[in-house]
Amino acid sequence: MAVTKVDIAARALVMIGASPISSFTDDSTEGLVTNNIYEEIVEATLTRHRWRFASGQKQLSLLTATPVGRWEYAYQMPTDPLVLQIITVSCNDSILPYARYEDKIYVDGYGSTSTVIMDYIFRQDESKFPPYFRLALEYKLASIYAGAVARDAGMIKQFDELAERQLLIARNTDSQETTSKQLATNRFAEERRSTRTSGFGLNG
Repeated sequence: MAVTKVDIAARALVMIGASPISSFTDDSTEGLVTNNIYEEIVEATLTRHRWRFASGQKQLSLLTATPVGRWEYAYQMPTDPLVLQIITVSCNDSILPYARYEDKIYVDGYGSTSTVIMDYIFRQDESKFPPYFRLALEYKLASIYAGAVARDAGMIKQFDELAERQLLIARNTDSQETTSKQLATNRFAEERRSTRTSGFGLNG
C-alpha cells in the first residue's frame, strides 16, 4: 500500500505520544499544526541533499523573448514537477554559467541550435520516498510536533538529533545509488604504448 503524507505525519505524531491525524484538515491541534508546517518541512528536507529518488533532468525550452540585459538567451524552467533546487545547467555535457530569474534560466552563447539540459531536485511524491528518507522526515516532523503540540523542550532536542543522525545515514545510502566515476586507464595506457612505438620508429 502506497505511503501518503497523512501516514507520515500520523507516525511522527505517534512518536511524541500525540493522537494521529486522519487528514490535514482534522479539527485538532495536531491537524492545525500539520496543515501549516508539513509541506515546508518536506521541501526543506528534500533540498538537504541531492537525493537520487528526487532528482530529475529535462531539456529546457528556448523562449523567443530575450533577457533585458546581461544575458543573451532565456529558457523556461519546467513547471511539472515542482523544481525545488537547480543542480546544474549543461549543454553537450558541459556545465554552463547561468542565472535564475523567476521561473526562467538565463545563459550566454547557447541559442536555437543548442540543447540545454537542467538537472534539479523536485518535489517527489510521498509514495516514492524510500524508507531511509521517510524515517528521517518523520523524526524531523516529530521534533516540530514536540514543540508545537507536546511543548517539551527535551523531546525537541531528542528528535532533532535523531533526525540529523538518520539524515546522515540516508545521505550515505542514497549516494550509493549511482555508478562511481572511475578514471579510464585503458585509454591512457594505449596512448602511452602508441607514443613509445612512434618513438622507436624515429630512432630507427
